[in-house]
Amino acid sequence: MINKKVLVIMDPLESIDISKDTTFQLMCSAQNKGYDIYYLQPNTLSIESFKPIGYIGKLIIQKEKKQFYKIIDSKIEQLSIFDYILMRKDPPVDINYIYQTYLLDLVNSKRTKVINPGSSLRNFNEKLITLNFSKYIPDTIVTSNKKQLRNFIKKHQKIILKPLNLMGGRSIYMLAAHDKNLNVILEDMTNLGSDYIIAQQYLEEVKEGDKRIIIINGEVIKQAAIRIPKGNDHRSNLASGGSIKKYILNEEELKICKEVAIFLKKENIQFAGLDMIGNKITEINITSPTCIAEINKFHNIDLGTYFWEKIE
Repeated sequence: MINKKVLVIMDPLESIDISKDTTFQLMCSAQNKGYDIYYLQPNTLSIESFKPIGYIGKLIIQKEKKQFYKIIDSKIEQLSIFDYILMRKDPPVDINYIYQTYLLDLVNSKRTKVINPGSSLRNFNEKLITLNFSKYIPDTIVTSNKKQLRNFIKKHQKIILKPLNLMGGRSIYMLAAHDKNLNVILEDMTNLGSDYIIAQQYLEEVKEGDKRIIIINGEVIKQAAIRIPKGNDHRSNLASGGSIKKYILNEEELKICKEVAIFLKKENIQFAGLDMIGNKITEINITSPTCIAEINKFHNIDLGTYFWEKIE
């Protein structure tokens, strides 16, 4: 039997927190299944002789040691020799990220499964993909126009502003109609009217938490987690200081998420993290979904192993 070969494209390994990093969980589960794991050194993905290549080394996970990994036998390899490629590079989704998705499109799809594929990452922005589910999202506008944004604030009195290419709660503002910094924030967020942003109606239910729901190859995992904002901070992201606890989806939430899962599978998005406040979808993370470690711990399950079983 030939071992499966998994190539991981991610940010520098030394930057991750192995106690909660989802990519680390997936790599550990792959290694436990007997798969061989490989790591593409950052910024080495390129095209040569019309084929995607990179400087790649075999990755050995050493969970019990202070140095949790080692990389051996690094060399230039073609990406199409691998069975799976995990594209797990964190946003920002800038122009170089987009270029990388084009290079991944040239990987031989008959030989190699890319998760998530370059075309899907490019076609579906994590914030804008929610617009495909208009009846399940807060009132939303996407614009670079300050007048439209002011009218939207006047309509709802309190809104959330988000850039379209970041993650982890970065540069997310909660604005009220009477905010003295309104003009400067709108100018800054839109780069003086040059950049598009997304504005959503503020949901009071955010005080109760923001649910993270995992979808793997069209299946909704009902065991979830809910992130609670810290103090007066409107953001519940763990990267922004929020806390997290166990959550199980109710029937209505499960029904909504199953509609999303059907759409994602049709669009070849095999791994996603859906965010819900109350019964409203706020984001669908497809670049680098997180929270598997926390969900595993809360529910005593192993989503990493289940992930590999579902995508085979």
